Amino acid sequence: MTKEEELKEKTAKGLKFKEEGATAFKAGNYDKALKHYHFALLHLRGLNDNPLTVGNARDPENLKEEDITELEKEISTINSNMALCQLRLERFDQITRCANAALKANPFNPKAKFRLAQGLIREGSIIKATKLLDELEKDSPNDPAFAAERRQIQHKEKQSEIKQRQEFAGMFDRAKE
Repeated sequence: MTKEEELKEKTAKGLKFKEEGATAFKAGNYDKALKHYHFALLHLRGLNDNPLTVGNARDPENLKEEDITELEKEISTINSNMALCQLRLERFDQITRCANAALKANPFNPKAKFRLAQGLIREGSIIKATKLLDELEKDSPNDPAFAAERRQIQHKEKQSEIKQRQEFAGMFDRAKE
């Protein structure tokens, strides 16, 4: 088997696992979807002729969207899909890990940025999440998903305020004793 044939075979297997992951996700089987996405990544990573280009640090000032290879786009999409699975499973620390991996492969992936914002909100990093949502809303100002996440931020802030008031109230009650 030639190197080119081997490359095509591994790519095809990786994309097949990606599709199986999507099917499992649609069926609501998020753990199974994660497993398939993981296998897809195992097949697709390292297939690029130049291993120095896939997922490694690049100068963000000079990077253009057209510089991103199809392979990097696939890897980014898979990681973004994994972030969504982690969100559904409420594994909040894993959302940001997967979203960051997606953005490492393709920093222009808006879904990965959105998944990162979702993970940050659930981890309590409201300021970082707000900045990401502001950036995303420039391109899609009327996206209802962004509004839903803004409501999530407001809810988190309200919870934090209530907790803070309760802590201060308890502090002053102890001082009277």
